[in-house]
Amino acid sequence: MVSAVSFRKTDLEEFLQNYFYKGFQSCIPLQGDAGLRSYYRIKESDDRSYILMDCPPTYCSIDPFIEIAHYLRSQNFSSPEIFHFDSKKGFIILEDFGDVNVKNVIQNSPHDLHLRKNIYSSMLDVLILLQQNIPTFSLKIYDNNLLLNELKLFTEWYILYRLKRNLSIIELDDFKDIWQRILNHQLSFNNCLVLRDYHVENIMYLESYKGIKSLGLLDFQDAIIGSPIYDVISVLEDARIKVPRAFALDCLKYFAAEKKLELPDVLVDYHILGAQRNLRILGVFARKYIRDKNGNYLRYIPLVLEYLNYDLSHPIMLKLKNWFSKIIN
Repeated sequence: MVSAVSFRKTDLEEFLQNYFYKGFQSCIPLQGDAGLRSYYRIKESDDRSYILMDCPPTYCSIDPFIEIAHYLRSQNFSSPEIFHFDSKKGFIILEDFGDVNVKNVIQNSPHDLHLRKNIYSSMLDVLILLQQNIPTFSLKIYDNNLLLNELKLFTEWYILYRLKRNLSIIELDDFKDIWQRILNHQLSFNNCLVLRDYHVENIMYLESYKGIKSLGLLDFQDAIIGSPIYDVISVLEDARIKVPRAFALDCLKYFAAEKKLELPDVLVDYHILGAQRNLRILGVFARKYIRDKNGNYLRYIPLVLEYLNYDLSHPIMLKLKNWFSKIIN
């Protein structure tokens, strides 16, 4: 039943028996994320269904997911209800939001521009409301040190994937120095909850609800306190579905107006954090291929590079653009 996690089979079966003491009909593996979590859909005999999250404690703790899920529900967002969990073993039984995510809805109606506009407006509306309050529990701050540290994924994994070599000391020092200068140009505001993986495959479409409640939030365990622009970039520079540049700019104008921010100020942080995020993602996808022998994410790299090229077009990013052109040609 759970051969993919056979080393945890006994613990998993005991966990399931504690909740489904009358048994269940099926336990079907689902597509996971880029991490090491596994997901299953469990169906009872009366067709009620649940999602099982299997997160090995050696990978990460499930406590942040549980804490943030409770917070989101307390703020009236659609976050899955948690029915049963074991923090020590890393198992959670969650509410099942179904199979339809925002990506499915957009791809099933590719020519319905009105639908696309409404969905993206709703995704931004969720962020605008989410950013009005800050959780009282402790979360990491997305400061410059953390942003710089994440770029190691790019220098250690994508460079190796792309160039088949490591950066020289001089190349690496130049890269770090350029980024330290760039990050000092941020105009922000590390002052709101950042979900970090807020994209169309992690947002479920709940047809029975209206407005922001129709968007079911998932995969927020890595949430942090940071810039309000970061999750906007996750939406508008999504590796999994191309967002046309003109449409993205319209969305950015809408967000800036609703937040009462000046668009040029928003664009500065958009280009800086967009470049940082896309370099990190390139590193994640390359690591999945090299370390984990999983090439499924390589197909997203061309679109990520397209977004990155736009992010590097801002004058503030000129030195990084030149470095990138010199090293990766």
